[in-house]
Amino acid sequence: MVSNYGYFEQFDERFARMYRFFDVLLIWSYRLTANILNRLVKPPAKILEVGPGTGRLANILSNRGYHVVGVDVSLPMLRQARRFWRPDFVNAGSWAIPTKPGRFDAAVAMFTLHHWGDHASSIRNVYDSLRSDSVFIVAEANADRIGTLGSHSCSERCLVNVLTPYFNVNFIRSFPLIIAIGKKLK
Repeated sequence: MVSNYGYFEQFDERFARMYRFFDVLLIWSYRLTANILNRLVKPPAKILEVGPGTGRLANILSNRGYHVVGVDVSLPMLRQARRFWRPDFVNAGSWAIPTKPGRFDAAVAMFTLHHWGDHASSIRNVYDSLRSDSVFIVAEANADRIGTLGSHSCSERCLVNVLTPYFNVNFIRSFPLIIAIGKKLK
């Protein structure tokens, strides 16, 4: 059966345990994203992380004084994430974020947007969860530079198409990443 909601079916317990090793390889990208967020929003801001996976970025942000809530559809990934004691984790999909409107000062999605099958309702949910003048940071493998990753990357055009109905978008490129910084539109 093909799902309209991305690739989360693949994240079983074995994959979730294995993904912790990818965290080691990707730590530089988590730190880069945390530094970008820190320039835009200061602790103790409330941060929504959509698709925290094993919780590495959520933990980095929590250690810097942010209150982080991670929303992930994959229970096996959340079981790995719960090894960190500070961030809060919720089992839900990007298309159905269980939160009150305007609760968060910023949102972050690292290496997950390409998994969101229903972009329209997912982006709308992120938008609704943010306060006015908030930012949404999306980090993905840059498909314009690394075409070999196929569906596990996003191009600038892809990010613009997904984000611009709700966010004014600027980009930072740090090979092999493309990082979209979306300022919430009124």
